[in-house]
Amino acid sequence: MPPISTVMHFGKKFMESYDKVDIPNFIIGIILPSTLNDDQLEELHNVDEDGNIDVREFYEKFDFKTMSLKDSSIVLGYYCHLWLDEYYKFNASKLKIHNKQNLKGEELNSAVKNLLNYYDKKAIGSFYEKYTEDIKAVQSYIFAASNIDNSKKKLLEYLNETVPDEVITGLIKEEQYMSFIREGCGKIIKSL
Repeated sequence: MPPISTVMHFGKKFMESYDKVDIPNFIIGIILPSTLNDDQLEELHNVDEDGNIDVREFYEKFDFKTMSLKDSSIVLGYYCHLWLDEYYKFNASKLKIHNKQNLKGEELNSAVKNLLNYYDKKAIGSFYEKYTEDIKAVQSYIFAASNIDNSKKKLLEYLNETVPDEVITGLIKEEQYMSFIREGCGKIIKSL
């Protein structure tokens, strides 16, 4: 699964390209899968023997034409998260790592995670902060209230995180990573 910063970066990019969403509800939806444990995910989705979720089947469960914009936005955000999980799983390995420092194991993993967080926060800027109060007011009956509350909590924690002080910007080229996000966003929008 991608880090939450990547989910939020992808969500911002999606909302810039697809204007049929209520932003606070979409944001709650895109965070929601991060708040569920494996049992809850399996309860909500068909999961194959490899642990993969049938993303398209989830999307097709809903009749977006009969749903309110707020409810459809939560579902669309949730779908975007699931879709990004699959895209990331099968495509993140294409990001070329330039490990000139010869970092190994956990040290390399941590450095890459910090770098992606840095790039994501840079791309997001203060986009989400203006929706903080609206996010706190989101309510939905599509998902359990406790799940919505957990999403709000996780989102507010994310918004209060700081960018790492030290990053090794040479590990992954910024333009390559931004292209990875743009391409994914373009593909999901075409799929809708």
